[in-house]
Amino acid sequence: MQKNSFALIKSILFILSIGSLLFAESKPLVIGYYPSWNKYTYTSSDIPFEYLTNICHAFIFPYENGELDLNGFTENPELIQACHENEVKISISVGGWDPERTPRFTAMVIDSIARHRFVENLTQFCLNYSYDGADIDWEYPPPDKQIYTSLLFQELHDAFSAVNPPLLLSIAAPSTDINNRYDWSVLNQVLDWIGVMTYDYYGSWTSKAGPNSPLYGNESTTDQGWIDHSVKHYLYDKGVLAEKLCIGIPFYGWEFKASTLFGPSTSAQQRPYKEIYPLLQAGWTRHWDETTHTPWLSNPDLTKIITYDDETSITEKCSYILNYGLAGTIIWALGQDYIGQSTPLLTVVGTELDSYIQTVNEAEIPVTTELLPVYPNPFNAITSICFSLKNPTYVKLNVYNVQGQLIKALSHDDFMPGVYKVTFQGFDISSGLYFCTLETDWGIYTQKMVLLK
Repeated sequence: MQKNSFALIKSILFILSIGSLLFAESKPLVIGYYPSWNKYTYTSSDIPFEYLTNICHAFIFPYENGELDLNGFTENPELIQACHENEVKISISVGGWDPERTPRFTAMVIDSIARHRFVENLTQFCLNYSYDGADIDWEYPPPDKQIYTSLLFQELHDAFSAVNPPLLLSIAAPSTDINNRYDWSVLNQVLDWIGVMTYDYYGSWTSKAGPNSPLYGNESTTDQGWIDHSVKHYLYDKGVLAEKLCIGIPFYGWEFKASTLFGPSTSAQQRPYKEIYPLLQAGWTRHWDETTHTPWLSNPDLTKIITYDDETSITEKCSYILNYGLAGTIIWALGQDYIGQSTPLLTVVGTELDSYIQTVNEAEIPVTTELLPVYPNPFNAITSICFSLKNPTYVKLNVYNVQGQLIKALSHDDFMPGVYKVTFQGFDISSGLYFCTLETDWGIYTQKMVLLK
């Protein structure tokens, strides 16, 4: 091995030994909404905090005069304490859909005195209850009040920034903003993240059955929209920064009275994943729609279908987040996948988004292209894979078993010169010998990996 390779390996191992502070990219956000009514059915002791970076505690509302409406909200100091003990940030979520209370936002925001009172009250609420910030779920601002909406968020940002440490500020946004409800040049500057509600594309309000949260689609079939369309709308049409954009992943589906996907529907109702999953053992048939990359179920007599997300479709959505360099995901809602003391959907999200590519010490361009030894190796469930690129190239980084079967595709994307690191997690595979391969425009490189549990 060449001298510069030894130096590079030594440098990488040193960086790994001191933690993640020298890596350029931050961990993708996994933001779970926790409805306050969960307190007695899905408690803080049930939450696997290791898969989350943030929790939004839902919901409180504003009054027209700027006071806070806590009716129906259940305080949960145990949840706040558990978040802080597990280094998970927790925000209070303000709003949500309510036909009576949601319209108060507009009345409050256009009144400068009420708006100022709301900002003061919300800031003090966060400080009194030890929240780390606030998430505004206003569904939805009127287009003709955009200037007042911008004033609200600017004033919230100014007040939150004056706190030490500063409070977080975020929003839940519609799947598209074709009505220009927001001034994104302002929101890009004042928000920590923008959670796009990329679900409920189809539901009880549509005349045909359709996927709840399609990743892909086309205007002729998926006429209500799809995630890729929403993301590109915000990135390219609205100029939202990718590093602030989160897509929504639902832990629920829609049950339609319909015979097939995209067929006529007479009614629909929401079903949480914990109610959907048992139907797979009760005679319902799982289908996979290649156009939208989503599953759906049909009942035995073909009178109902359910569109939803499972481990497979969520894995693809997590890969999409990583490939586009998005900030992460918002999840509605924690607890909806709680099955027998496990959270299969949240586990997938947390595991997949922890396999993000980080840039190591990008100030220096490597003199070689190579796959560095896995560290630690042997490893128990988690290890780090590092590679260096001398030139721009397309990268395929994969893990295979000894039979040559693909275990995990870690990256299929274009890269600039640099040194990169990815975390590999083997919680769901057995002990044994595996191979990591780095395929570039210039060659293929392989390292052995030994998993010992």
